[in-house]
Order: sequence, then structure tokens, then C-alpha cells
Amino acid sequence: MSKWNEQAERLRGTLVDFLWDQWIALGVAGRGTKMPPVPFVVDAEALLLATMRFGGREARLVGEVLDWLARNGGLISLQRLKNLQTSSRVGTREGLEELGRFMEAAGHRNWKLLAAWAESVSSPGGQAWVPEGLELRKMSQAPDGSRPEVFLLRLRSLFGVSARPEVIAWLLTHSSGYAAEIARDTGWFSKSVQAILNDLELSGLLESEPVGKRKVYSVNPRNKTFHQQFGGGSRWFSQAPFYLGVRHALEILERLAVTPDASESARSISIRKNLPAMTAAFRLAGMGDDFKGASSLAGADLVASFEGGVERLTKKIARRAFE
Repeated sequence: MSKWNEQAERLRGTLVDFLWDQWIALGVAGRGTKMPPVPFVVDAEALLLATMRFGGREARLVGEVLDWLARNGGLISLQRLKNLQTSSRVGTREGLEELGRFMEAAGHRNWKLLAAWAESVSSPGGQAWVPEGLELRKMSQAPDGSRPEVFLLRLRSLFGVSARPEVIAWLLTHSSGYAAEIARDTGWFSKSVQAILNDLELSGLLESEPVGKRKVYSVNPRNKTFHQQFGGGSRWFSQAPFYLGVRHALEILERLAVTPDASESARSISIRKNLPAMTAAFRLAGMGDDFKGASSLAGADLVASFEGGVERLTKKIARRAFE
């Protein structure tokens, strides 16, 4: 096995453990890993797409996730799932088609349109995701709203499955922000986010300050509706671009693995095919330091920089050391 195969397997294995721990935090039946706890609010839609992309080989993980979805699928935003898939392509067409049919059979009739949507917007690609002959164990639990990781799903239980919970969760985990910034991080359309911000400002829950031609929004510290304990300990992490960055890193490693005898120049060219998109995605996730400066390198220097960046990324996932 080449060092590129070994590096890809380490990254993928660490990522699968990371996916397991997040699902267990949401109520999936399992023991979890011995790694540190998940340090941020779990993004269920980004997690679902990432599990489809990176966890497809793990039949037990997939089975338990489907078990959880059969019970708690009403907490998933199908529109946001589509939005994130459109922007990141982390999920797969086959996986989304199978998921839509599975959820419809499990009694979530509104999921039946997911399969048709995936077929209309995606080209074929990806492996089968729903295991053949799957029998649900029915051991998943409803999310425990007292856990910081579940804060977003708690808000959905309060306000319904829409853009509003994401906007509120973002505001409660940041000091302030612009509408465009909130829209980008939450995966919702800018007009929808702006309308929600306008409503919240009229209610007195938010305050705004003009900065140039834009407004910066923050939770009104004088309003007691969002008291100090509500969302206490919750942290935001932009998970969709993070998984997109990981996808690009794995694609590079897989290409390098099939050409183990290539020259350093050829490897550098192969890395550059995904490098701009990968580094942009990690910057959006607040993790740009791992591959900082790589775009200015070439040849053996770029290969060494990429290899070191993947090692740092793998260690960060293992330690849960996210910004």
C-alpha cells in the first residue's frame, strides 16, 4: 500500500469516528469513540451528506443513521439538505435517491420528492447507500435537547423546521454578523435570512448597526427573551464547507494513490486540480491554516506541503480541535 493510500485511510477512518460521535450525540444507538466530545452544534443536514459520502462503507453506521432518520426524520430540513447538496455536492445522487425512497417507505411521505430532485439535478455517481434487506433495530432515541450539540434541533422543535432556527442559532453563537455572512454559513437564501433578521429586529430581540451600506446584526443584550442559559455552551462550526474541503483532499489522495510512480512534477499538477476549491472550502470553515501557502508552491514543495496539511487535518479531526 502506498503512503497516499495509507494517508487516505487514516483520514477516512478518523472522519468515520467523528461522524459516529456526532450521530450518537443526536440520539443514534452506539457507544461512541474514546475521542474528545463534539465541541460544536451539530449540523444534521451537513452530517447526513457527509455520512453518505464518507461513511458508505460502514454498514453499521449507515443502518443506525437510517434507524434514527426513520424516527426523527421530521427534524431534518429537506430544503436545506437540497441547498447544501447544490452548493457542496458532498452527497451522491444514488444515495439521495435511495434515501428518499427509504424515508417514504418509513412513513415520511414528504421525502418522496427527494429522489426525483436528486435525479433531476445530479449526474450519476456514487455507490448504493441503503443496505439491501436492511432491518431497523428501532433503538434510536429522540435528540436530548439539553445537550449543546443538539441546540439547533432543539430550536427546530421550538420554531419549526425552517430557516429561522439556523439564523437564531447563528446569532446566539456569534457576537454579530452581516446578513450575507449568516446566509452563507447557514445554507439558506439571502432574501429569507434578511426577512427573518428584519422580523427579529422589529420584535426587539435583535439590534443592528449600519456599517457602510450594510447592517451588522447582534442579539439585543437588553432583551431577556434569549436569556443567558439559552444556548449556553453552544459553538458554531461551518460544517458543510469543511466536509467539502475533506472531499477534495480525499480526491487528491485517491488520484495520487493510483499513480505511485509519478514524478513530483506530475503529483504537483494532480494536487493543483483540486487545490483552489479545497483551500477555499477550508477557509470558509475557519480551517485555512492547515494548507496555508500551498497555492504559491510547486513541484516537490507543493507535494510536501499537501502531505503535511493532510496530516495536520487528520490530527485536528481526531482531537476535535476545530476553530
